[in-house]
Amino acid sequence: MFGMGFMEIFFVMIVAVIALGPEKLPTAAVDMAKMFKKLKGGIDDAKSTLDSELNMAGLKDEAERIKSSVNINRLASLELDDIMNDDKPKKKKEKVDKA
Repeated sequence: MFGMGFMEIFFVMIVAVIALGPEKLPTAAVDMAKMFKKLKGGIDDAKSTLDSELNMAGLKDEAERIKSSVNINRLASLELDDIMNDDKPKKKKEKVDKA
């Protein structure tokens, strides 16, 4: 739990009993449990709000739809030379006047 072993947890419990005393320890444990529950609820609420705002599920579905609609055979049939030459500017033939 939280990267702590049995001995570390036992040590924290002993310190808590000494610091709080046996009378206040149960109420402190209940208060800490309530705090962790509220913190977890807040984190879950933030996650759901963020997910709904970003519409991650819709984006994932749309990405899968686009991925499945891409025709790999059509992409493979394109010639590489045509693609490379599309970016090159067209050369204009210059007329040289001989005088």
